[in-house]
Parts: sequence; C-alpha cells; structure tokens
Amino acid sequence: MKLRTKITLLTITVAISISFFIIISIRGVFIDSFRGELEKRAISIAGNLSDRIANYILLKDYFQTSRAFSEVLAKEKDVEYIFVTDPEGRIVVHTFDNGTPPDLLSWNPLGDNPLHVQLLETEKGYIRDVGTNIFKATKSELHLGIREDSLRETLTRARYITYPVILLVLFLGIIASLVFSRLITEPLNRFIEFTKVLGRGEYGTKVDVRSSDEIGYLARNFNTLSLQLKTAKEKMEEAYTYTHLLQAEKLSSIGQISAGLAHELKNPMTTLKMMFQAFREQPDMTREDAEVISSEVDKIDNILTNFLGFVKQKDVHFSEVDVNALIDRVLSLATFDIESSGITVHKDFIEALPPVRADRALLEQVFLNLVLNAVQAMPDGGEIRISGKSDERFVEIMFWDRGGGIPSDIRSRIFDPFFTTKDAGTGLGLSIAYNIIKSHGGNLFFNSNEGKGTVFTVRLPKEVNHE
Repeated sequence: MKLRTKITLLTITVAISISFFIIISIRGVFIDSFRGELEKRAISIAGNLSDRIANYILLKDYFQTSRAFSEVLAKEKDVEYIFVTDPEGRIVVHTFDNGTPPDLLSWNPLGDNPLHVQLLETEKGYIRDVGTNIFKATKSELHLGIREDSLRETLTRARYITYPVILLVLFLGIIASLVFSRLITEPLNRFIEFTKVLGRGEYGTKVDVRSSDEIGYLARNFNTLSLQLKTAKEKMEEAYTYTHLLQAEKLSSIGQISAGLAHELKNPMTTLKMMFQAFREQPDMTREDAEVISSEVDKIDNILTNFLGFVKQKDVHFSEVDVNALIDRVLSLATFDIESSGITVHKDFIEALPPVRADRALLEQVFLNLVLNAVQAMPDGGEIRISGKSDERFVEIMFWDRGGGIPSDIRSRIFDPFFTTKDAGTGLGLSIAYNIIKSHGGNLFFNSNEGKGTVFTVRLPKEVNHE
C-alpha cells in the first residue's frame, strides 16, 4: 500500500471518527437540553392551569374545568392528557377518550410533594407526567402528561441537517487528504527518484524541492551530498588518471633506459662468456679468474637491482631523501644514454645539500626525466651540469644542458599534458614531473636561451618531518 493511500485512509478515518463523536456529544447535549426545556414548559403549563381551575374545583364547576382543559389541549399540541382530582382524591375531570386507565393515580403519586415529575414509558413513547398540588393539605391534584413529539420532530429535522454536514465533512476530508498526501508524498517521490539517480552514479544533480520545512532541509542536505559525491568522484577519477599517466610515463622512461640496461648487461655477460669458454678449454681456474667472474656477477646484480628498484616501487611514501645519492642513482640508470650520446656530466656542490622530505621513487622519476630530456636536447654531444643550493626553507637542484634551447613560442606549453616536440614522446614527462613536485609543496620551472641551452630547477621544501 502506497504512502498516499495510507494518508488518505488515515485522514478519512479521523474525519469520520471526529464527526461521529461530535454528533453523539451534540445529540446528547441537545436531547438533555430539549427535555429540560420541555419539562420546564410542562411545569409552567401545569402551574398556570392549576391556578386557573382552583376556584372551579372548590365550586365543583367541572364544566368550566373541562373547558379549560380543552383550551389547553387545543393550544398545546404536545399535551397528551390532563386530569384533576377533588379534595378527596377522586378523579373529577379528565381528557381520556375511553375512560380513565386503570391505576391512573399510581402513575405519579405526589405524596407530600407539592410538585413531582415522572417519566412514563407508554405505547406512544415517553410521556412526562407533571403532578402539582392544587390545595395544600388536600388530595386535590392536577396531572398533565406531555409527549416528546416536538423533540422527535426536532431530532428528525436535525438529522436532515446533520447527515449532509457529515457527508460534506467526509468529502472535504477526502479532498484534504488527497491534497495533503500529495504535498507530502510528491517530495518523497522526488527523493526516491533522486536516490535512483545517485545509485546510477549521476552525482552533482539536484532534487527540486523548494520548502522551508523539514522536507526542504532534507532536500538541501541531499543536494549537498550529491555535490560532495560529485567532487569525490572527480577527485578519484583524477587520482586514477594521474596514477595511470604516471605509470605510462614511467614505462616510457623504462623503455628509454632499456637499451642502456641491455648495453650494461652485455659487457659483463661477454666477459663471463669468454671466461667460461676458456674454462671449458682449460679446466683450471686461477684466483684472478674467480675474482673477475665474481666482480662481473656483482656488476650484473647491481644493474638489475637498480633497474628493478625503479620499476617496482609504486606506493607513495615520504621519507628523508639524500639528494646526492638519488642523483647518482639516476645517472647510473641513464649511463648508456649519456655515454652513447657523447655527453659529460658535472656535479657542482651537490654533497653540501641537506636532505629533503619526499617520495624517493617519484623524485627519482622527476630527476631521470630531466636528465633524459637534457640528453635528448644534445644529440651531437655536450655537457650536462647538475648543481644545487639551499636557503632557510628550500633546496634547489638545477639541471643544465648546452642544447638548442626551447623556442619562445612553445615555452608556455612545456608543462601541458600530451604536448611534445619529439616524434616518439608521450608528452607527459614534464607534466607529471611538474605535478609531482607540486604535490611535494615545491615548484618546477625553467629558463631557456635559444641556441645556448636550458636549465630546469627543482625547488623542494627543506624541512624533514621525522615520524
């Protein structure tokens, strides 16, 4: 059962219940009030008639007494009967058509009371018998029976008014229930549809509910939640994209140094091959031969260890990084590219630089990218100079090359993603390097003179947080 149906049924039930109890209460009060007024009227009629016929009873003028009764019956339509007794208690005048009923005097005996009202249940309905004493200390009494015809007629007329009112109230209750249920359930239906939209991942949408009550407050919170989810989703997608771009650039760097890796491995492998060839022809191995074999194996192990360390490390972990040792490692990875291009490398004042707080693997990727870029800027050979300096807050590492420089018309796009002037480049190296340094709280910038070369500067915070 839908909520709107429940609200409608509840409203109708409440309307019917309220109408019923109100009618019952009003009817009881109305009947009691009318009967009270009817009783007062009967007492008043009996009192007036008693005073009027008192002399007739004393004079035994029963004709005038009967005439007075007839006038009352003609005037008061609710009066059922009237009878009177003489001082001895005998019924002398009455208005019954077929004689007096048996035990008439026992219907409402006065006793010592000057006035008494008795409710009688008869075939014609309830009749109030009002008995009043005409003369004190005698048995002369006047009894008047008054019906509730007017009460029944009034109740009948009241029903004709009440039932339409009840139907009107029910009709209005149904209309009100439909209106209020719509006012309540319509925003809830919008919330239901809105949750379906959020369930499909369509974050950033808003539920259109304008109200200043609790529903409006809930709508505003839902809209805020939707925007927060959209922001969180965008950040997650950005982080996901950045991670994959970083990995792609890393794979590109691996591809660039793979040739150097093969060259570095080829030399010791050639030596080992020659040594084992000689050993096969002449089984005796001298101590010097074993030392050469051990040295070449250690060289291969160091080369593979450095290469695998660069490839495998993925988790971001900030620690104290020795800049000089990290640059030596990067130069070791790029040895083949540097030597095959006829380039010499000079380091100035690197040993004096303090450590920085950084992710070793990410910073290694930045330095390797800058070194390889410098090598590629000098295809005919040249010089790379790596220098550094520090102040109270930052450490700066500069990578100088003697290449052709960066044309002025593309300098503003150097750090843009996917922008490259190389035929086989990804256009992500400098963009990722820039973001890495930014994420470390530092900055990456360059100065270039066409025909003279370029210097890239990595600026990193000096403070080291020991955790």
